Amino acid sequence: MHTPCRLLVVPALLLTLAACANGTDELMPGYYEEQAGGGGSGGGGGEGGAGGVAASSSSRSASSSSSSSSAGAGGAGGEGGEGGSSDSGGGGGAECDYAAPNTCAGAEDLGSVSGDEGADSERVTGTTSKWFKIYVVDDEQIIFTSTESFKATLTSPPGMSFDLIVYQGDPGAAAPDCFVSGVRGQGTPESFTAVWDDIGGSEDGTWFILEVRHVEGTACGDDAQWTLLVQGNADG
Repeated sequence: MHTPCRLLVVPALLLTLAACANGTDELMPGYYEEQAGGGGSGGGGGEGGAGGVAASSSSRSASSSSSSSSAGAGGAGGEGGEGGSSDSGGGGGAECDYAAPNTCAGAEDLGSVSGDEGADSERVTGTTSKWFKIYVVDDEQIIFTSTESFKATLTSPPGMSFDLIVYQGDPGAAAPDCFVSGVRGQGTPESFTAVWDDIGGSEDGTWFILEVRHVEGTACGDDAQWTLLVQGNADG
């Protein structure tokens, strides 16, 4: 007598592979390593999170002692975070919203600073997490190798803690890279410094993504205001 065959159903195991930039094991934005080489804190927040309107709009000031032309054009582009609830401010003891109003792809453009001439700087303040981008210009197109440099310093207000996380692109790249691993600034206030070769005859300008990330503290309004200072030619 013929015995009917039984159909054996084997569940498929779904594997999700994490994307790596340039074929390396670098971490996605939202993850970072200590600049001094210690273990990374592991990340939260993905690309800065979606939603949340800033408690107050960030303000900027700039100073320059050299005329540098910006080589950046639009950067990574993309839209900012999806809408969110407006901040309740400091009235009545209500909690404030520290979520970033944008993402890495929609980072606010701080313009450019020279990496090898003068003492260009940009200063910005805010009260929430936020993403920025800045281009460090290669002004000295000389025939021999020198260096370019960049420094970013984040000062948190008393009773509040914001982290500075920096994502450095490759020299000569046309746009910021949102898929490299980040490095957290060190010290108090937190600061990050990068120095790289300025190879004669090649374009070594570099994009940086700067993430300000709220860590702790519940102050609102001016009491929650941090200051971010970026400087070009920092070792000049």
